[in-house]
Amino acid sequence: MSSLHITPPSSFIDTPLTPPPTDEKAPTQATRVIALFKDIQAGRHIKEHPWTEFQLAKGEYDEIERQLRRDESLFGYVKDKIRYDYWGGSHQLVIRVPTGIHELFIDGVEDAIRSQLKAIRSGSDSTALFAQKVRPARSTEIYFPVDDAPPATKSKHEPDTSFWHDDAQYPGVIIEVAYSQKKKRLGRLAEDYLLDSDASVQVVIGLDIEYGKKGSRKATLSVWRSHMIHTSDGDELRVVQDIADEAFRDDQGTPTNHPGLRLQLSDFACEELTRGTIRGEGREIILSSQELCQYLATAEDKIGGHGILVRHSILPGVKKRKRSRNTAGEGNQAYSER
Repeated sequence: MSSLHITPPSSFIDTPLTPPPTDEKAPTQATRVIALFKDIQAGRHIKEHPWTEFQLAKGEYDEIERQLRRDESLFGYVKDKIRYDYWGGSHQLVIRVPTGIHELFIDGVEDAIRSQLKAIRSGSDSTALFAQKVRPARSTEIYFPVDDAPPATKSKHEPDTSFWHDDAQYPGVIIEVAYSQKKKRLGRLAEDYLLDSDASVQVVIGLDIEYGKKGSRKATLSVWRSHMIHTSDGDELRVVQDIADEAFRDDQGTPTNHPGLRLQLSDFACEELTRGTIRGEGREIILSSQELCQYLATAEDKIGGHGILVRHSILPGVKKRKRSRNTAGEGNQAYSER
């Protein structure tokens, strides 16, 4: 899938004979962003472009937020259906529209992790009490300060899903489902999550379900963590990719022998909250390759319309009453008959 790059219209080569009225302004990137949000809401957005980048001018991001809040319907839709990331230092905005397969797949992964956390929560020891405070936060907004910038300057990210301890400022585990354009930038995004949070984020997981060559059903797993490196110039916090694009499903759609996703309970919060708290063995969260493939296949079958889907049937002749769409008659009813 190619990325849709939106750039300002080119300037006139020749000076117009009559200057435009002073109250007419050239469309800004903020205007274009709001227009794209409205197109997505109206179903006019090209689904082949789930990743759209904008290079904003200083102050335009705040203007976008102001315009959104003035349109209650659009604001609610954007917050519910659209995810967007903003890098405060470079003023770059990325709008991403997740597909149904992405949403259902991440729901399966999230539910499996939640179920294993629930098993650890039973009991009264410190480990159980810790697990009781960890919960999924889906795409809850995460704000990071920008280095060497005024305190009010922030970057904002909305991951596909995250797991957050009640007492933590940042989530411990972040999961992103990748597709072509997003995959190219996932390493950078993982660095932002890990380094901008000062290693409060413990692990970033990338699940790439964008099929490579035509006809392939391959899906891969990537994992990033931060590590403190001791150098002659002092300590450095760096990001290391522990797992790099390792397949959990092969080209034919069959689970591989890869061990799958393995997380420690201590991954779910920063060291200040886990030190001396988590004790005992068997505190791993494991999603095997077989399980990951199952969640992905279920999402694909549902969205692809494979298999027999059941719906309720009403008897012939039963009328269906809907409220009239004519705003002049609020109480009017419209009938349709089968």
